[in-house]
Amino acid sequence: MPKKQPRETRAEARKREMERRHERNVKVMKEALAVIAVIAVLAVIVLVLSRGGGGGLQPSQSITPTGSEVKVPVSDLGTQAKFYTYDSGGTKVRFFAIRDADGSVHVAADACDVCYGAKKGYHQDGGDMVCNNCGKRFAVQSIGTANTQGGCWPSFVKMHVDGGNVVVEGKDLAAKAYMFK
Repeated sequence: MPKKQPRETRAEARKREMERRHERNVKVMKEALAVIAVIAVLAVIVLVLSRGGGGGLQPSQSITPTGSEVKVPVSDLGTQAKFYTYDSGGTKVRFFAIRDADGSVHVAADACDVCYGAKKGYHQDGGDMVCNNCGKRFAVQSIGTANTQGGCWPSFVKMHVDGGNVVVEGKDLAAKAYMFK
């Protein structure tokens, strides 16, 4: 005849119930941590995408006008964008200059016609300038033209090449000061 199992005491029953609750709590905590991890990853993705994929403002060089003009030696420019800062009545107006693969010079404000309020500017990625706010890309050879289509666009700055210098009128840079206030 089989041996009779001793009856479980109240203390043992409570202990078994506590172990079940503990296992259930651990399972719930693991599930909650997994949900939090997914939310954190999604938040990081949204943050990166909302920045436009770029970094912050690029380092710039202060430039002093010669009379009413700002002059940048063409020989200083290459296929890597150079960023400059012009002081317009205490407002630092940022712009960049670059030469495309054909050697043509392109100049634009370091601000977008639409996104300028974010004050994030542009960065270069290969042959493109990229808005640090919305991520829109612009081929270097298209920069330096008026924005005829609306939307994001490196803000047009009138310039001309005179001898060995890129020449920008101070008044044309001053007209962009509202973008940098």
